[in-house]
Amino acid sequence: MKRSIGIAIAAAAIGWFLPFATHAMEGMPADPMMGRVLLDVSSHGEAWYVNPQTHERVYLGRPAEALERLKDRATYATFANITRVPEVAGEPRDEDHEKAVAGKVLAPDDLVGAAWYVDPGTHTRRRLATPEDAWLIMKDGLPASKATLAAIPVEGGSPAAKTMIAQVKAVRTADTLELTDGKRVRILSVTTPANPEWQAMAMARLRPLVEGKPVILERDHSGDDVDGAQLRHVHVGISNLGYELVRGGLAFHDIKFPDHKYAELLIVGSIDADRLRRGFWDNPSNKD
Repeated sequence: MKRSIGIAIAAAAIGWFLPFATHAMEGMPADPMMGRVLLDVSSHGEAWYVNPQTHERVYLGRPAEALERLKDRATYATFANITRVPEVAGEPRDEDHEKAVAGKVLAPDDLVGAAWYVDPGTHTRRRLATPEDAWLIMKDGLPASKATLAAIPVEGGSPAAKTMIAQVKAVRTADTLELTDGKRVRILSVTTPANPEWQAMAMARLRPLVEGKPVILERDHSGDDVDGAQLRHVHVGISNLGYELVRGGLAFHDIKFPDHKYAELLIVGSIDADRLRRGFWDNPSNKD
């Protein structure tokens, strides 16, 4: 198993490993993939956790799913042993203990308090109590080639990946993003007013949230629109981007069967925008 992983890493070195060699090799465990979160660079960055207890990879999905999947694989430990791994880089280290728990998720054996991910790259423990905590760990994952991932078996077989991490290059319209690989993504289940002023306001709202940043793209049922843009629910951290636009009075919900996963959330956002008189709800004539 370890030999096959080593061969795959060597074969993929030119493609992805060398640019990250300095960062990746500092303080790594004996098998450099164990305990890591890996991002599939061949498919927009689906996040996988390589469980150091089973030497198998676990698909993490969205932050809320990732939180539960990581905690489900926790090793129970006393709080004293958990805190032997520093929370802040540069604090005194117990290197032998750190090596033994590197890459593991540690949960308190008295079931009181948060779980912690022992990051083998930073030599610190990272809190794992909320979906936002899981998101921060996911986005710091290492890029991995298809060959590298293929050498690591999947726990329980390969799931149909519907969630991926991508980098946004630019906001192109009030509901369309351009990714760094040149592909376009249209935010699913929302529509924006044709009025140029409201279009500009929606774009101004999106830019600081996503440009140059990683986002989570979640497929519902539909694939691409007639113009070839991917139709996806877009999440920034744990926030749903469509909901942010609708609740800000900058977009309408546009829920069409069978893409209705976030219908309730978007309807609530629309009710809130109307109630609070946000955006174009401040003056109904602005909605055209």
